[in-house]
Amino acid sequence: MKYLILIPDGLADWEVESLGNRTPLDYADPENMNYLAREGVCGVAKTIPDGFEPGSDIANMTILGVDPRKYYTGRGPIEAVAMGVEGEIFFRCNLVYVERGVMVDYSGNRIGDSEAKRAFEVLNSACNYDFVSFHHGVSFRGILALHKDFDEIPKTYPPHDIMGERYEKYLPSNGPLAKLLNELMEWSVEVLAEIESRANMIWPWSGGKKPEFPKFSKKYGLRGAMISEVDLLKGVGKAMGMDVIDVPGVTAYVDTNYRGLARATLRALKSHGAVVLHTEGIDEVGHEGEVEKKVEAILMYDEKIVGYLLDRLDLDETKIMLIPDHPTPVKLRTHVAEEVPFVIKDGKKDDVSRFTEKECRRGKLGRVDGLRLMEILMSI
Repeated sequence: MKYLILIPDGLADWEVESLGNRTPLDYADPENMNYLAREGVCGVAKTIPDGFEPGSDIANMTILGVDPRKYYTGRGPIEAVAMGVEGEIFFRCNLVYVERGVMVDYSGNRIGDSEAKRAFEVLNSACNYDFVSFHHGVSFRGILALHKDFDEIPKTYPPHDIMGERYEKYLPSNGPLAKLLNELMEWSVEVLAEIESRANMIWPWSGGKKPEFPKFSKKYGLRGAMISEVDLLKGVGKAMGMDVIDVPGVTAYVDTNYRGLARATLRALKSHGAVVLHTEGIDEVGHEGEVEKKVEAILMYDEKIVGYLLDRLDLDETKIMLIPDHPTPVKLRTHVAEEVPFVIKDGKKDDVSRFTEKECRRGKLGRVDGLRLMEILMSI
């Protein structure tokens, strides 16, 4: 038996008045996801343990059975693992756009990959601290690495959580490392202005030291593969000893290479017992707050990923779990720590006929602790 875990980031949402008080998922009425609901068993899962911020790092660790309370050290370190970055402390580093003291865009006005890479190169060459280095990931995403230890890692805030707000009150505070981060952020404004980048500041956040995760093969007795567009999930996969498969032409947005991702998934299932396919585009349009665009993104994912795979998989020999990691309500433009709908197709059924946040609550599996999802997938 093969196991396929599909994670459309940020798929779940709240009811939207302009959609007739339906969620984007409900309104989209995706044919292939609904097929999974009719042919499988459904439920809702708590993917953010109490006391944690609703980030994709925490949610996806939970889905894969890695308890954040034991193993989480920060998002930056996980992405550093994916990129092979060395150092003592690592922060996720966004290229952002600010104006008159307000966080306008967490993605640096949707800065392109090549322009972002150039910006990180310039930041690296211009930095006067020999223990600080910058590393480009995908698009606006990067890593700020410190090749020196500090006693205290300051609290930081995701830039996508403070869109439209004055950013000064969210700057790192207290201690030498907070002071250094503030200095680097202020310095970056001058550096990025000189190269006329569409992003105009860096924003370091979620820092920590490298994690030590339990290995996927030891935990589940299967060779696992991770396919994702973003370094965060690649880092989770590498930290778990999974094979991380890169796909050309991915953008981590709705214009990504969906066919390439789906084909890579089919190839990986031939040589691996379990494959995780994580995609980012739906979450990104949720952060943009565009409800119509999110509906379109859901339908695109349903056709180009779910439908494509269902047409080509041996469904008798493949168990499928479809689950968003967390909700990203378009009204808030950020994540919330609420339960998410999920479905497992393995030959058993309940009376749920549509894959929606509301309908999955009626499913046979009920309310589930997210840390048990993999156990449930492999046992039912």
